[in-house]
Amino acid sequence: MPEDKIAPMTEREISWQVLPIKKGGKKLMIFVIALLGTGVLLYIFAGLYWALFGLLLLLGSLSAFYTPTKYILTEKEITIKRPLYTLKRPWAEIKRYEADKNGIFLSPFSRPRRLENFRGIYLMVEGNRDEVISFIEERINESKRKA
Repeated sequence: MPEDKIAPMTEREISWQVLPIKKGGKKLMIFVIALLGTGVLLYIFAGLYWALFGLLLLLGSLSAFYTPTKYILTEKEITIKRPLYTLKRPWAEIKRYEADKNGIFLSPFSRPRRLENFRGIYLMVEGNRDEVISFIEERINESKRKA
């Protein structure tokens, strides 16, 4: 095969989308009760405008629950796309990860520290957990070799 016909090597990528409200169940009931309860209490004790303001703040802070989040892991970076913003981090900033039952926490620190919850990234996973963990391990090990 001539050299000009060789296809360029494509970058490996994993992407998925998560929408926690679709699962329904107990979390959905808590979400609805919290919204209604907050709205009613604020209306009773503070009035209509404060109730609307409080509900807007609550809806804004819980947006990851009811809006889709798309995760894209490439060989160069991590991208998290939400309706109002996109977050990108290079793999060189990630030093370790911790997996739990709902997802994977990526930390910029090599050991646990108090600030990591403010500087780390949490990836929610659904059904692709093992694939994502192996991809993350490869990228972190590759970053350690380069450093």
